[in-house]
Amino acid sequence: MNHEDFQDRLKFVRNTVVGFGLEPTEITPVEYQEDAPFPYNNFIYKIVLAKPATQDVFLSASPYTTSLPQGGVSTIVMRLANSKATDIIQDNRVENEVAAMYLARQGLHSFKPEVAGLIPAVYAWKAAQDAENGYSWTMMEFKKGVPLDTKFKDLSDDERNIVLGQIADVFTGIQRARLPDSITSHGGLTINESGKIVGGKMTILEGAPWNSYTEFWRCKLESSLRDADRSSNLQGWKPNGVRERIDQFISSGLGRYLASAGVDETQRVLIHGDLTTNNVQFDPETRRITGVLDFDWAYVSHPAHEFFTSFGDIGGSTNAGTARDPDLSDGKIAQAMLRGDFGISNLPEGAVGQLARAKAWDDALAERGALRPSEIPGMAAIEQLRKLESLLAPFALHHPFMLKKKTAEQVTEMRAAGEKELVECLERFGY
Repeated sequence: MNHEDFQDRLKFVRNTVVGFGLEPTEITPVEYQEDAPFPYNNFIYKIVLAKPATQDVFLSASPYTTSLPQGGVSTIVMRLANSKATDIIQDNRVENEVAAMYLARQGLHSFKPEVAGLIPAVYAWKAAQDAENGYSWTMMEFKKGVPLDTKFKDLSDDERNIVLGQIADVFTGIQRARLPDSITSHGGLTINESGKIVGGKMTILEGAPWNSYTEFWRCKLESSLRDADRSSNLQGWKPNGVRERIDQFISSGLGRYLASAGVDETQRVLIHGDLTTNNVQFDPETRRITGVLDFDWAYVSHPAHEFFTSFGDIGGSTNAGTARDPDLSDGKIAQAMLRGDFGISNLPEGAVGQLARAKAWDDALAERGALRPSEIPGMAAIEQLRKLESLLAPFALHHPFMLKKKTAEQVTEMRAAGEKELVECLERFGY
């Protein structure tokens, strides 16, 4: 599916680069497999130039770009947004990423100027409405190194803790990034006709921007319900009266729940949305990170949300780890993060290392004065909403790729277990 237009994409990349008066000698796909089972969100290319691109190349570049360094660059990266990506909103995804990267660099520059360069500089970009051949794109700085996920487990404890500190530097800068007064909502980012960064559509959730945090959550839960409605296995949770209870909570109980839990709905920060080791470049020789990539899913909302979708493979997510590195503590480590107390006894042997990593990450955030889960008012209550969202449309029960691996009997058993867990969750909300 991804390989159908391979040559056409290469031609488009080459023509775009040549259009800036540059001569590419090598154009290499990055992180690309012909037989990947899902459509890629982006097609990424490393481009080596015959001569360095100098400051005059991108003089007419779009807003929120960075000038090339004095000596120019011989290698650049071009990202093509895949218009066929699953469940991705295309309208302003390039503007969203460009704006998020700009704000992130500004945040890092204010917090720790020497690490601001870890966010790649954007040299030029083209939005979807101006796209040629259907490709919106971004041209940006090339960051040397390899994805951190290929090396992280091989690091010694001391090396790992140093790397965690480097990632914590970046996260703290992102979390502290000043939001312009023109951003007044929850959701994605875009750039208006006046060149201001304003609230816009999110890349991965319909309905943005939202004027309140409650509306953001209502939309998230309703989106999961739509997935459940489309599933022949879940049937929208209509059997046994479960759907009525869900609808009642969303319509009548959600706002009261957030208010009673002490959640500060005015808190808003920049959120990367996918800050995992796969999106961190790492130099195995120096043992230092060299770049933080892929702001495609970035948005603005409550600070709790970064801890739901990021950090799962470094011990910093309250969301039970990742598929490759699942939580082995039966949720005890997540509870420790929420309490800020990592004194856990009787952990399974496999979870001891996970606990040490989670504490090292939490300590790194504390040293930098970043907001940690234990310091966010109402964090445990928001985590319960995250759990509800995941139970409304379990990936393993509604995605065809996952279902084709299961027998009908297994699916029936999984659905029954899923309904039981969902009902228990609703009961904790009083529904």
